[in-house]
Amino acid sequence: MKIKNTIILYLLLSISFIVVDLSAQEINFSATIDRNVISPGESVTLTVIVSGNIAKVPKPKLPKLDEFNIYSQGSSRNISFVNGKISSSITYTYSLVPKKIGKFTIGSCELIVKGKTFRTEPIEIEVTKETTKIQKVKGKSFTILPGGRLQRDVEDGVNIFIKTFVNKKTVYVGEELILTFKLHTTVNLIAQPQYIPPETKDFWKEDMGKEKQYRKVIDGRNYEIVELNYALFPLTTGELTISGAELNCVIDNFTGDPFSFGFRSGTKKKLESDPITINVLPLPPTPDGFSGAVGDFKIFTKLDKKKVEQNEPITVITTIEGDGNLRDIEDPEIKMLVFRIYESGSEVKTFETSGKLIEKKVVKTMIIPNRSGDFEIPEISFTFFNPRKKQYITKQTNKLLFTVLPGDGKIGRFLGKGDVEVIGKDIHFIKTMDRLTNQGNPLGEIKYFLLANFLLLGAFLWIFISVGVKERMKLKEEVVRKRRALNCAIKNVGKAEREAKKGEKKKAYEFLHIAILQFFADKFNLSVWGTTEDEIKYRLREVGISDEISKEVSLLLDACNRARFSKEEPSGEQFKKYIKRTIKLLKNLRI
Repeated sequence: MKIKNTIILYLLLSISFIVVDLSAQEINFSATIDRNVISPGESVTLTVIVSGNIAKVPKPKLPKLDEFNIYSQGSSRNISFVNGKISSSITYTYSLVPKKIGKFTIGSCELIVKGKTFRTEPIEIEVTKETTKIQKVKGKSFTILPGGRLQRDVEDGVNIFIKTFVNKKTVYVGEELILTFKLHTTVNLIAQPQYIPPETKDFWKEDMGKEKQYRKVIDGRNYEIVELNYALFPLTTGELTISGAELNCVIDNFTGDPFSFGFRSGTKKKLESDPITINVLPLPPTPDGFSGAVGDFKIFTKLDKKKVEQNEPITVITTIEGDGNLRDIEDPEIKMLVFRIYESGSEVKTFETSGKLIEKKVVKTMIIPNRSGDFEIPEISFTFFNPRKKQYITKQTNKLLFTVLPGDGKIGRFLGKGDVEVIGKDIHFIKTMDRLTNQGNPLGEIKYFLLANFLLLGAFLWIFISVGVKERMKLKEEVVRKRRALNCAIKNVGKAEREAKKGEKKKAYEFLHIAILQFFADKFNLSVWGTTEDEIKYRLREVGISDEISKEVSLLLDACNRARFSKEEPSGEQFKKYIKRTIKLLKNLRI
């Protein structure tokens, strides 16, 4: 009995040692907001990032946010495949609109990976009363077309008015409808009017490009018209209300009196449009495979290459396009049991055509073939609800064919997931024996006991040596990575400068952003996908770097983010200054 217990103890120790070594994973999980103080009616952006050396990143769970209305802005994925190692990153973005004034706490987001729970730090946020300054920022100005002198009489209200309307008042939840605002005027305005758009708190709203300006004759009057369009997607069912728009302006009272000596007076006007009620219907019972897309869509796929070497990646590019919201739907799944498959990222672009907002979602999926031969990627199905036909429709892509060539000069078929290899047989014919051995012989038990201990000792020595070699190799990789950090950063800066010369300033700032993050990730041996501004500041404080350096890093990262995500075109001269500051910072930093 003692012998059996000893063997079991050795086996348990060996197994636990191996399991710990194999299950070690680096997971980075963070949650941030773009600002901590807002006013009622404004929104704050919550960004949740999950990254690590795992192929499929699970979706995190948000905390209870009873004080806010939550609107998903979709997700974006990134994946890197370097020297056979996979690093995945997914970013979830949400808009939070406060329901009341006060100080609130956004609780910890939760992520469960293989039974282990990760949590983010709570975030404090304050919702304050509106001030005059904030109210001014809330409005929007637009320019009136220059032209000949318009009618000057302002005796009745028909000389200037505003109007809001929608293209349909009964829709399904998630269906696109177009909200239009129009300013009609036959009079001149002093300065720029202040426009306060309608509130659409129960809708997801997308701007449809710049304002349109034109002239039109209505009831014998030549009106100058400014038109704004929005695409709205209802988030809940029932009767929803879109509030009226407001326009604050000053009308020019100039009458051409020769005794006015050129002085002009103005009349302040506050214009309001009527609210609109929308009847939102629920969707019929959903079929399997439906991920929330409502509209009319088409889907197609292609490969980035049709021939690839064994164990080298090939990318499947899936495109979904149509008049509906694609930001929060699940990405189509590719099912191939024999190969490793990784989500490689997705992107949504919007554009206007024929008075509709069209969204185009491009999903990239990486496949690592571990055998040679000719293969096919099966059809991908996409199910959506078509409001015009009032039914669910499923569309499929065509099959994709590709060839995998043997890699590294080795011809043959590698075993992959789903293959079976015969390594032995556990059923043998029973052989009869003339004589039975003595079951009570103690030498037999000692012999097998010594053999088991010898095998276990050999296993322990093999594990100990391999772990030591692995640690030394890892340490060597870290040293090499740290030494090459500056050179890699300078290369990315060079890419940024080349993009700037092409006129692609937003891409230039993106490469500059990558250069800074990659530098600190290499210096501190971090995953570049999980390296954040807060993480960099913490590491710099830990090694005794001054606060001035941390502030400079924050300034550069903030400048990159503003340029990348702002709707305005970044300045080329300012970009050159940031390039010089980045190079100076990285070259003079001693870590």
